[in-house]
Amino acid sequence: MKKLKKLIRTLHLWLGLTSGVVVVIVGLTGAALVFEEEGRELAQHHYYYVNPGADRLPLQQMVDTFKSHYPKEKILSIRFKESRDAAMVVFTRGRLISMDPYTASITGVRNTNADFFTVVQKIHTQLYLGEIGKQIIRWNVLIFFIMCISGLILWWPKQRRFFRQAIRINFKTKNRKRLNWDLHSVLGFYALLVLLIISLTGLFWVFDSAKSFVALVTGGKVPPKEEKMRIRGDGDGQAGKDRHAAGDHPFTLDDAYHYASTNYPGAKETFVTPAADGTAPIRILMRYPYTIVRRQNTLYFNPNNGRVMKADLYTAYTGYDKVSRSNYDFHTGKIRALGLGSKIIYFLAALMAASLPITGFMIWLGKRRRRPIPSRIGRTPSAGSEEKWRIA
Repeated sequence: MKKLKKLIRTLHLWLGLTSGVVVVIVGLTGAALVFEEEGRELAQHHYYYVNPGADRLPLQQMVDTFKSHYPKEKILSIRFKESRDAAMVVFTRGRLISMDPYTASITGVRNTNADFFTVVQKIHTQLYLGEIGKQIIRWNVLIFFIMCISGLILWWPKQRRFFRQAIRINFKTKNRKRLNWDLHSVLGFYALLVLLIISLTGLFWVFDSAKSFVALVTGGKVPPKEEKMRIRGDGDGQAGKDRHAAGDHPFTLDDAYHYASTNYPGAKETFVTPAADGTAPIRILMRYPYTIVRRQNTLYFNPNNGRVMKADLYTAYTGYDKVSRSNYDFHTGKIRALGLGSKIIYFLAALMAASLPITGFMIWLGKRRRRPIPSRIGRTPSAGSEEKWRIA
């Protein structure tokens, strides 16, 4: 048992030294991203809201106006909340352009490379190093998960009577090494549950084997990687038949949006992707209020005839789909069932995660200087004398 624990301690040490810098960066950026929604609402409010008018202009008119201003820009998607005071935000490869849906005027332009939260997210997911950074983060997620498990094993008190000592930080101690040890082990323990959730959801994102395991447990299948849908030429569909025009006008974004909002009402946010070329579909994604599992419907339309080529509906979610749709919220702390409380917990846990490599490095550095750190876990007080400490 001692040999096993020594092996685990060695593994924990060297994995920590190897990944420490990355963990600090990911922890700090993760803490910042927890409150991204609130940060954008506070600092970028004017990009997302307008003074409401009588009626929103047609989507196609908004697109035509946008192209008159930015003829060389390719629209990736158009996003807007289903509230009267919501602006429409057009996403292109390098810009986020906000438009007033009542006047079609440009209300704000942001460079994605200069947007604070976009930059923070790129650092968090790829260290701002592109594909190389993605691979570093990918394997660091696995290392961090192992660190959490090994840390728990090393922290676990040998006897139940020492448990209370193991969950308290002695801020009154004059021994700085003692305090540093407590900050590392005790804060790591308190943040452990959240950090395990973050690492597990991270593994689901970056490893196909994790997705396969979830599919096995839930009794479902991992959906095949989505290839770009192409129009092959098919007959008129239901959405095309539902059009209110004479019957021969081109199927527009407004027709697609009208069909989706009429047949699947109640959305709070909409994402519209225009047909990129003559063979690409129109995509309408509508997101609905939810607590745990994200509820969204995604419909793909043939722009030539209005036929619904594919419909991914939340009412048809499999067990795997439910895990997949809730993965983002559990990773970021945006658990709506818990409200702001979950974000506060995740924010503190992310800061604790960022502190662990620092305190861990200080513990290692102190041991290299041959000045052992006493452990409170297992201390044996003797009558009439100062407490004796078992050296960890």
